[in-house]
Amino acid sequence: MTLILTTPARLVTDENNSRFAEVEVGRACSGCHKAGCQGKTHRIPVESSLNEGLIGVDIKALDLGVLMVNSLGLPLMGLLLGAGLGHFWAVHEGLQLGLAIVGMGIGTVSCRAYAQSLIRIRRREALSCLS
Repeated sequence: MTLILTTPARLVTDENNSRFAEVEVGRACSGCHKAGCQGKTHRIPVESSLNEGLIGVDIKALDLGVLMVNSLGLPLMGLLLGAGLGHFWAVHEGLQLGLAIVGMGIGTVSCRAYAQSLIRIRRREALSCLS
């Protein structure tokens, strides 16, 4: 059984007749009530024949994990590896910081972009958890 994470969204068309899935960014962190967090949206370009209205944006949990490791894990691993090497070599703290920054830079450069095909758009009626 594959776990799929679904976020409610709206399918909108802009003035250039481009279609976007509009997801509320503040939805996941709505409990914190920070200023400016509410009402922001993120647009994902969509090539779909669905009509405008409520839809669901799906991603498999495994794919989300791969994306998180790639975008956050590699830079963090590079930072820790650089700092660890500086500590192991017993160099000055300033040089340890420099090695940590270089390691994070190498980890960031090692990240790669994944295809948008990991995200799937579905009709609202097909979503049982959003009713």
